[in-house]
Amino acid sequence: MWLPESKHTSTSEEEEQRSFKNIVKTQHVKYMFALYFLIFLAFNFFYTEFPVHASSTLMWAPTQLGIYFSKISLFMVLVQGPLLSKIGLRFSDYSLVIFGSLILSFQFFLLIPSIDLLAYVSLLFFALGNGLMWPSFLSILSARGSKNQQGSIQGLGTSFGNLASIIGLLAGGFLYNSIGSYTFLTAGSIIFVVFILNFRSRIISNQ
Repeated sequence: MWLPESKHTSTSEEEEQRSFKNIVKTQHVKYMFALYFLIFLAFNFFYTEFPVHASSTLMWAPTQLGIYFSKISLFMVLVQGPLLSKIGLRFSDYSLVIFGSLILSFQFFLLIPSIDLLAYVSLLFFALGNGLMWPSFLSILSARGSKNQQGSIQGLGTSFGNLASIIGLLAGGFLYNSIGSYTFLTAGSIIFVVFILNFRSRIISNQ
């Protein structure tokens, strides 16, 4: 079947723009994928470790653990909804990512002493830090390429996140069996590295 030359050319250009090779060549996008990987790695350390920690060390019943995660979800809705919409008008995405990652890293350190009160304080820090950082990070990532590339960039970023999830779930369980609650120090340190690296993200965005 014959196709108009202009339509065929347009389709070829779109396919080329969305190719993996062209995406990774996009300026600074590999740096953002590295941050994506580190963030998901730390998250999965937490999601692997905390249920075991709550059961074996804090001596929580499954109901208490369910309530804890429900409260995290509730506070994150509040942060990502009315709070983020107001703060986002005054601060850039880069500022929110930097501030949010600092809060989130501190949240993990609060879990190390294995005290119920600190665990609930960390809940607030998790909701605030993640609620400010993650939507802002995705906004920065989506802006790295052209309109035709944005969907592919998000999809490739998700692939890096899935890889980090596999590693985090396996390594998190191993570390907790070895060093207990000090595994949260690992997760907090990873996010603190993200916090430091985000200053470079802010610099290269102006280049």
